[in-house]
Amino acid sequence: MRAVKILTCLLAIFVIFSDCSAAEKKPLKVARLPIIFQSRQPDFDTCAFLETKISRAIMIPLNGTLKLTEQIPTQEATTALSEIWRDMRSENKKAKLKDAMRPLAKKLNADIIVCPVLLRYSESYFQSSRSLSTHLVSNVSASLIVYDRRTNDLVEKKTSRSFNDSSNKFGKASYLAGECFDRLIDETNLRRKFLAIK
Repeated sequence: MRAVKILTCLLAIFVIFSDCSAAEKKPLKVARLPIIFQSRQPDFDTCAFLETKISRAIMIPLNGTLKLTEQIPTQEATTALSEIWRDMRSENKKAKLKDAMRPLAKKLNADIIVCPVLLRYSESYFQSSRSLSTHLVSNVSASLIVYDRRTNDLVEKKTSRSFNDSSNKFGKASYLAGECFDRLIDETNLRRKFLAIK
């Protein structure tokens, strides 16, 4: 009976200390910007498909319960970036978007910034004069900027895909854009960075 009481007291102490340590630890603040389109914007379904890829890459299982990260509202992050970028470009026309990430993190008090960019997106169909088949020419390029203020680590990766052959679904710009973002998520270790958050 005495052992049960001691065990119960130890369990109660453990629960109290674990609750205190959980209360002390604040969730990381994440600013996930919507995809920035620097050329032609894809159709609604393609945009939603690409946004979903980025959202899934930064998803932490049970984050609603564990509260490991807190998302900064998209509108707040977008407005802050627009202001910073406008000021940077007025001072230096050669400024690069990645240079805005550190000031953005400071302004938003964000721990991690994720900024996807669709640099080029084109798709053209041509009727072949020799055959009845349709020819497709597609070009896509994208970049992904990830800034971790905790370590001051700024990473920007770029990639591109192109297609020039008989029309098929694997040559469509939407498909190539999906491949570009998959590659960028891997090359920036984005998924692993978020899964490592404890």
